[in-house]
Amino acid sequence: MQATVLLDDPAMPPLPGADAALFLDLDGTLIEIAERPDAVVVPQHLPVLLTRLSAALDGAVAIVTGRGLEVARSLSGAPPIAFAAEHGSIIDSQGLPGSAIPGTPPPPSPPPAWRDAAEAFVQAHPGMLLEEKRHGFVVHFRAVPEQGELAHAFLQGLVQGTDFQVLPAHCAAELRPRAADKGTAVAWLMRHTPFARRTPLFIGDDVTDEHGIAACRAMGGTGYRIPRDFSGPAAVHQWLTRLADRLEA
Repeated sequence: MQATVLLDDPAMPPLPGADAALFLDLDGTLIEIAERPDAVVVPQHLPVLLTRLSAALDGAVAIVTGRGLEVARSLSGAPPIAFAAEHGSIIDSQGLPGSAIPGTPPPPSPPPAWRDAAEAFVQAHPGMLLEEKRHGFVVHFRAVPEQGELAHAFLQGLVQGTDFQVLPAHCAAELRPRAADKGTAVAWLMRHTPFARRTPLFIGDDVTDEHGIAACRAMGGTGYRIPRDFSGPAAVHQWLTRLADRLEA
């Protein structure tokens, strides 16, 4: 019996080959963004889909996210893939059979006084939320978008003249080290098995994902971004499912 040939959907980007290495953002790419970062709904099929892709690509699949490691593993169902959490500040490959990717040199963490000041700031502005991370933190203002400039200004005041920076996100402002971004995470993973000597492909939805896309292109790969190339996470899931089907055929 002849194998079924799955054609590319002309409405979506072309599917990569079996030599691909996938780097996937989490919030807004694999999971729909929610009003609160702790209120996201994880599609039931996502862990199975990621596991299929990992098996078909010999483990060359990674979630590259601004989320903390423990949260990222929990939200994705902890499939057998690598994780670059907190924009690459934390590298984890414990789920990859036979692979041990070393972590990057640890970046600095913000002083405790900054965290205390951020906690006081959000408490003084109802509707804002503080998300803690190992090497930084995020001020969310989705419920009070008119206070976004105030949140950015507050964090910029903390990092002035330091090794930290403030980056915009979806209705949020994130304070994190300058040394780590999604591009450096992709470059680090591509130096190690099972990613080395493959063609990197990044999918994201936010300004921070542009670093990962640029890194992939610099290494001969490519990148896609929502909503430019996909309408949203559901379309990304459909595309990834077609890729898994093709690789398994």
